[in-house]
Amino acid sequence: MKNFFVFNEGFSKSKTASYILSLQLSNGGYSYTIVDPTSGKYSALNHHNFDKKLSDKSLVEKVESMLKEDLFLNKNYRNVFFSVTESKSTLVPKELFDRKQIKKYFTFNQPLDEYEELHFNFIKKADAYNIFAIPSDITTLMINKFPEIIFVHHNNVFVNDIITRAENLKFKLPYIQINVSTDSFDIGIYKDDKFQMINTYHYDNENDFIYYVLNTVNQYDIKLNKAYINFSGFLEKDTEFYYFIHQYLPKINFLKLTTGLVFNFKDVEEHLFYNLLNLHNEDY
Repeated sequence: MKNFFVFNEGFSKSKTASYILSLQLSNGGYSYTIVDPTSGKYSALNHHNFDKKLSDKSLVEKVESMLKEDLFLNKNYRNVFFSVTESKSTLVPKELFDRKQIKKYFTFNQPLDEYEELHFNFIKKADAYNIFAIPSDITTLMINKFPEIIFVHHNNVFVNDIITRAENLKFKLPYIQINVSTDSFDIGIYKDDKFQMINTYHYDNENDFIYYVLNTVNQYDIKLNKAYINFSGFLEKDTEFYYFIHQYLPKINFLKLTTGLVFNFKDVEEHLFYNLLNLHNEDY
């Protein structure tokens, strides 16, 4: 995806203290959206690719420079939400959750590196806590820049959305939702009136991608012609990747925003930044 920055008429650099900033970071780039709650619209949307995929140390240095050099990240905002895509996480049911035990929960199925620190959010629809890790150097930089910042995990929106949409289906068929990033994707399944699973897979090419999708669907005994499938994230229409997976998934539907805010950026499809555009819309 190309770099771009778009904004709507009425957007004012001098009024950012009344705006909401949502910022999403990966080792391949960063994106942010600015919401004007008074006018009820997305006022600006920015996407910036790094020259190459960065290591953890290089990513910290890049965050430091972007906070200094990006004009709109040098402003004050009413609220700031920050997410690191592809960061490790684990869901813990509310009835089992103990704040003092978050490290134990997290490290049960994945390592916690020395340079990482743990955060958690409550996901209402799942009635569960999402525990996730962010490099501590990055959290320090972000807190110094935005003292009241709220750290969130990118899957919070994803899980809430799956459950909400599945519960509202007219016909109770299995519901599958897939969110695509540059070299990974999240897949979630709702079936038999309950949220069944969420997982993240890393892929190198389209063959990897479709293998993981079809294998996951088969594990849950779902027939694709008898299921709802929605996509969000970096899956662009009229690309080789799109046409390849379309051979295996003939019903490719893209998510539409339900935030109630006006999204009218020309040539930018709302599904591409669906999670980012919803970050501020959750209760944390």
